[in-house]
Amino acid sequence: MKYTPETTQLINRISALCIGLAILVILWFVLRGTIGQNPDAIVENPDNKKVSECVYERVLDGVCVTTQAEANPQLVAIMIENSLEARPQYGLSKASIVYESPVEANFTRFMAIYPANAEVSQIGPVRSARPYYLDWLAEYGTPPYLHVGGSNEALAILKERGVFDVNEFYRGWLFWRGTDRLAPHNVYTNSTNWNEALTKYASSYTTNFSHGWKFEDVDPCVNNCTVTTSIVFNGLAYSVQWRYNTTTMDYVRYQSGDPHTDGLGGVMTADTVVIQFVSSQVLDDVGRLDIETLGSGEVIVLRRGYKVTGTWKKESVNDRTRFYDAAGAEIPLQRGKIWVEVVNERTEVK
Repeated sequence: MKYTPETTQLINRISALCIGLAILVILWFVLRGTIGQNPDAIVENPDNKKVSECVYERVLDGVCVTTQAEANPQLVAIMIENSLEARPQYGLSKASIVYESPVEANFTRFMAIYPANAEVSQIGPVRSARPYYLDWLAEYGTPPYLHVGGSNEALAILKERGVFDVNEFYRGWLFWRGTDRLAPHNVYTNSTNWNEALTKYASSYTTNFSHGWKFEDVDPCVNNCTVTTSIVFNGLAYSVQWRYNTTTMDYVRYQSGDPHTDGLGGVMTADTVVIQFVSSQVLDDVGRLDIETLGSGEVIVLRRGYKVTGTWKKESVNDRTRFYDAAGAEIPLQRGKIWVEVVNERTEVK
């Protein structure tokens, strides 16, 4: 039978369509057999362990990783300012752990801890050291500690303890001063610079951080949940709210009544919020504080909508601060980002 060119072209198109449909049907059956009959098959790793089983747990924050090398990475600690002139901060939301504690006049400052392999383009404003932050820093071995000067006591402790000291006053090439803000609120650094510090100086220090907190994946709260927790350090300017998001199952941080934003984009969130109650006293006319870091005191742990009340304990400078419930068992933290809110007798929590 002889076909016209138009008929031949139509037949060719129908044939190509049939072949395409046949391929799609075959793929559908293959995928149906893989996913429908064995839904866990596609989440296995080369070691034949499912990702949900957490092959390796990162010591720092409990995050599940796939290799032993990732479980205990090199760490970096940076002092970040929180004055009105320093807002919004840059890169703070990228930290794995953040300590917020009062400084002079019960204003607050942050110490942010990052895995060294994190990539952060801008971090800051970087500010000065205080002694009590160094007691918390000691819990992480000897990570590089980036700061801009410090109180006389803090500088003496840095020298006495042999801290991996990256002070902008002496290693200024690892920082830069921006033009967006007036000094001293304009000092920044980034992950490229901290890796340069590690390349040049890390051989003089040893990293021995291996005593992390206890972690587990907590089922989300359904009834009688603690949705909002307020912390007022000093008036509205230094007031904090942590609001539990039932959809994402984490906490969104509000500061001065608004979502606490990062200059790099996004807002500050946490999977666990630890509220550590401490005593303090004013040391001088400047208002510098002596804050209790050793011993024990009250603690509240927030994770997945639950509030657990207990006790914090830290026996010596190098010991890990741990959190225990009323029965004396260590409180497991939710894997992920962790904020430690250190509150003194001048701070209101509700």
